[in-house]
Amino acid sequence: MSDEEVQALVEAGTVLRVEADLAAARRDLFAAAKHVESAEQIASSDPTGGFAMAYDATRKAIAAHMRAHGLRVRKGAGEHVRTATYAAAALDDPEIAEHLDALDGIRRLRHQSEYDARLILPRVALVHARAIIAAVEADLS
Repeated sequence: MSDEEVQALVEAGTVLRVEADLAAARRDLFAAAKHVESAEQIASSDPTGGFAMAYDATRKAIAAHMRAHGLRVRKGAGEHVRTATYAAAALDDPEIAEHLDALDGIRRLRHQSEYDARLILPRVALVHARAIIAAVEADLS
């Protein structure tokens, strides 16, 4: 984790300091893993729903990381962008760089599926979700 980058996000108001809660973070991470399982199960019958669940799994895993470290994103418009910004700063690991780089694109696709009724297949989002969840699990171990 790049402490300097995360501190800059705190100073900018992108993320806020809160009480760390490792138990809640582990529950969030468990929920994220369950979302991936559910997304895999419905991928063929409801691809857009599977995609949304895969994206939510990724977002929950990042939120779990924040919670464990006593942080949360500032609420309101742009919250998902701030979550991705935090992930890029805090999960600074070359092994998952490609998954973090893809996060903003996945967020945009999810937005299109929500607001433009675009059909999106979950396969790629699931690959990224699994990698980010694994990275958060490793960091919280």
